[in-house]
Amino acid sequence: MPVRPIITLLFLVTVLTILLSISIFFPKEGLKVTDDITITFIKPEDLLFRTEEKYANISEIIEKSAMLSDTSYTKLSQDNQPIPKDTNKTDIDSSITPAIRLQFPENKSQILYPFFESIKNVSKEKKLVRILHYGDSQIEGDRISSYLRANLQLKFGGMGIGLLPIEQLYDMGFSIRQKNSDNWYRYTVYGKHDTTTSQNRYGALASFNRFTTLSKVNKNLTNSESMAWVSFSSSSSSYPNTKSFQQCRIFYSNNSSPFLTELYQGDVLASTETYPVSNTFQTIRWVFDRPVSNIKIVFKGSDSPDIYGIALDGLSGVALDNIPMRGSSGLIFTRLDKRNLKENYGALNVKMIILQFGGNTATNLTDDYTYYEKSFYAQLKRIREILPDVAIVVIGVADMSIKNKDGYVTYPNLEKVRDAMRNATFEANGIYWDTFEAMGGRNSMPSWVNAKPPLASKDFVHFNLQGSKVIAQMFYNSLIYEYNLYEKNTINETDKSHQ
Repeated sequence: MPVRPIITLLFLVTVLTILLSISIFFPKEGLKVTDDITITFIKPEDLLFRTEEKYANISEIIEKSAMLSDTSYTKLSQDNQPIPKDTNKTDIDSSITPAIRLQFPENKSQILYPFFESIKNVSKEKKLVRILHYGDSQIEGDRISSYLRANLQLKFGGMGIGLLPIEQLYDMGFSIRQKNSDNWYRYTVYGKHDTTTSQNRYGALASFNRFTTLSKVNKNLTNSESMAWVSFSSSSSSYPNTKSFQQCRIFYSNNSSPFLTELYQGDVLASTETYPVSNTFQTIRWVFDRPVSNIKIVFKGSDSPDIYGIALDGLSGVALDNIPMRGSSGLIFTRLDKRNLKENYGALNVKMIILQFGGNTATNLTDDYTYYEKSFYAQLKRIREILPDVAIVVIGVADMSIKNKDGYVTYPNLEKVRDAMRNATFEANGIYWDTFEAMGGRNSMPSWVNAKPPLASKDFVHFNLQGSKVIAQMFYNSLIYEYNLYEKNTINETDKSHQ
């Protein structure tokens, strides 16, 4: 029997009504099933008032990035190409005009002057000044940090890659070759909670390594001696100043029995030493007659110390450390032992701390980020309590894209996260650099991904190596622009005092 038209019409109207009802009440951001799958439903307004998303125009950024690839001072140095005799870093930096400037609380750029004073004559004064670069997965593999380090060391002196954990989770092959035995245990204050330790002494890297487990100490399982090792050698692709170092320091504490170290330069045993039981912060230091690029350190003992990191540095100049924390929003400093962190920072002579977070917060969609502003401020406040005079610089959240019906668009809440971070930074008397605006603002990430050559990865979240160099150069330009103003003001003040 044929279906009457009225029944067909009623069926279609019923189906359309159900779909329309679902569309109206379905969450605009969709329903997240897994980390990789989100169910979305088209909205009536998307059909009635459909507009094509426009991506940001980054042609000027692309033009400058092409110049960066071919002619930059740092690029010439990295490729071991001869640098023209009449060219020097100071001359190049003196003409810098930043794409965007650093932002200061109440426009008080003078809060950077103590840091500039500390790095101005570090090489002449034989001082080592340290910058810690904390961040999320955006800086993994020494991205961004490596280019900043290279430029700063070219200008102010310094060598070496800086502070490293004994066991690397992320490939650092671009900057250094690091290997280690497979019997190291890693403990962190971020990521998955470690129930085997109740202490909060993690040091400057917010992590430590041991060659015997904490459970072994707690349960007194055995007194047999354990052995572990770590080695470092230069990478052919690293910047010249990173390839070698003139001192090696190990920071540790919390060993319940003596342990021994053996230092090898190449295949030659250069030093052996036994260290006594200690529950306080300690430093092992080796100084080399000339820069070296290949060492191996062997540890032996029945109980490992908590090793907070190994620093490979010069004797003077600038050191800059890459400290990535995948999945972190930067809310870790209030969870670290204050005294232990202060001791580690003091041993390193930290004068600037760079924080580059926000991406993991932006993926948590909500209307109000006051909670993050307060939590992030608490971290900056803790840093300020430990190091009252340190320069705190926050590199803000980058543009990130989420898939919609027509392509990729900026996360709807990203500017709220940016504003929360900036507010917290200013309240803590810190300095803010707006990565989001530097990239080109809303819907700029797709332009970075689709650039020729690409400047970001296909996940529409992370910069690739070339894009990291571009961002690093833009930030460096903003920092050195303020340094140039500082130098001019210093000269003017000196001239006035002599009148």
